[in-house]
Amino acid sequence: MLDYPQFKLPEFLLEKTYLEDVISAALNLIFFHRALGPIELNHMRCERLPKITQLRCGEPQVDKDIKKLIDNINNDPNMIKCQSLQISLKFMEEQPTSLLQFFKPKLKVFEEWLLLFQFGLSSLDKTQDDFTHLMNKIIDVAAANYDHFDEQFDQSQQKPLKYTYELTFNLQ
Repeated sequence: MLDYPQFKLPEFLLEKTYLEDVISAALNLIFFHRALGPIELNHMRCERLPKITQLRCGEPQVDKDIKKLIDNINNDPNMIKCQSLQISLKFMEEQPTSLLQFFKPKLKVFEEWLLLFQFGLSSLDKTQDDFTHLMNKIIDVAAANYDHFDEQFDQSQQKPLKYTYELTFNLQ
């Protein structure tokens, strides 16, 4: 039994051609709604999904980690024959530590997001419509589960990324 909420988004039928746009846009949207402080937002059209404008959170480390995740997925030898993909994004916060743990803070997961994809053929219009639905679901879940985020964030820190995170994937 998990001691933190796990937000499992509806499974999404995805043609591998659209993988980069869908993963990048979905993860950026989650980061924006869940883990970012003051940032400069960027809007850009998805490369292969022309009706979708993605919100880029503009945090260089997030952009780098999302790109690395996508590259790792595309370069995984199992990608050719896999039928599904699961991406996990866990947000963690530092826990109070004793003096012995001073140099290595203990992290505790406080929420996890799961993105589930089935690979198959889908028209561009259907993919864009389904993806719009998925993005709305992300916003709905983030808004309904805003209990972890409050006024404790110190705006004077100007630290865009408020929480440590872990991005992993599993191909099946």
